[in-house]
Amino acid sequence: MRIEQFKQIVKIQEQQSISKAASDLFISQPSLSISVNNLEEELGLKIFERSKAGVAATEQGKEILKLAENILNLSDKIIGIMEETNVSIRNLQMALPAAFANVIVPGLLRQFRELYPHVNLHIHETTYYEIVDLMDKGIYSLGIVSFGNGMEYNFFNQLKEKNIAWEKIPGGEHLKLSLFISSNNPLAEREWVSAAELKNMRMISYKENYARMSKDLERSLYKPVVVRDIELLKKLISDDFGFSIFPETLAVNDLYVKSGRIKVIPIKGIELNEQANLYILYSSRESLSFIERELMEIFKELIADRL
Repeated sequence: MRIEQFKQIVKIQEQQSISKAASDLFISQPSLSISVNNLEEELGLKIFERSKAGVAATEQGKEILKLAENILNLSDKIIGIMEETNVSIRNLQMALPAAFANVIVPGLLRQFRELYPHVNLHIHETTYYEIVDLMDKGIYSLGIVSFGNGMEYNFFNQLKEKNIAWEKIPGGEHLKLSLFISSNNPLAEREWVSAAELKNMRMISYKENYARMSKDLERSLYKPVVVRDIELLKKLISDDFGFSIFPETLAVNDLYVKSGRIKVIPIKGIELNEQANLYILYSSRESLSFIERELMEIFKELIADRL
C-alpha cells in the first residue's frame, strides 16, 4: 500500500464518485479504479460498494478511511519537519525599537513576503520594557533590543527570570546616542554638544525611553515631555519645541532629517553612549520554528547591510 492510494480513497469518499475523484487527482478513471482494487485486494476487504448512484464506504471501509486520514495528517507533519517548515504558522509577531523602523522594516517585510507569502508578519514598534513584558506573555515571537554594557547584568537576569533567550548580533556600534534637534536651533550648527549644555533645554522623551539616561539630564530645568507617537516627537523637534536623544540609526531614511528640518549631532558626556550592544530575543520555553529562524537571519543580514 502507498500514501498515494490513501489520498485516492479519501478523495473518493469526499466526492462520493470515482470519476469526480479521478478528475480532481488528474488521473484517468480506469487508473483510479485499478489502484483502489489493488488496495482492496492487498487489505483483503472491500472499501467501497459500487452502484449506479456512485460509491459508498462499507463499514470496514469507514474504519480504513479514518486510518487513512490519520496517516495523511502524519505524513504532512513529517514532510513539514523534513522541510524544516511549520505549515501551521499563519501569523508572526515581532517587536523592535523606533530607531530601527525606517532602516530595517521596509526591507524586512519585502524579503519575508517573498519567502512566505501566506504568513502574516506583524511588526510592532515599541520600547524595550514593553517588548520584554509582552514577550513574557507570549505576544511576540521575536524582539529586538539594545543595551549599554553597564546595564547588561540586570538585563540578563531579567530575561532569565522570564524564560527569554537572547543572542547578541553585530550592529551595536551604530547605536551611539545622538542629539536630534531642530535646524532652527543655534546648536544645530555645532559639530558636537555636551550633555551639560542640554540642561537648560526641554527634552522630548519617547515613551520615557531616555528621560533618565544620565544624571546630567535629570538635573534639567525642565521636566521631560513624554510622547507616545514617534511622528509627533519628530514634529515637535522640527518646530524647535525641544530636543530628543536617540540612536543615530533613527536618522536613516528619515524624511525630517533628509529635508534638513532636523539635525543629528553627536553628544559628549553621556555615560550610556560609550558602548551599546544589539540583541535579538526569543522564548526559551520552546524551539524556534524554521520560519522564525529565517526571520532572524533576514534581520541580521539587513543590519549588516544597512548599518
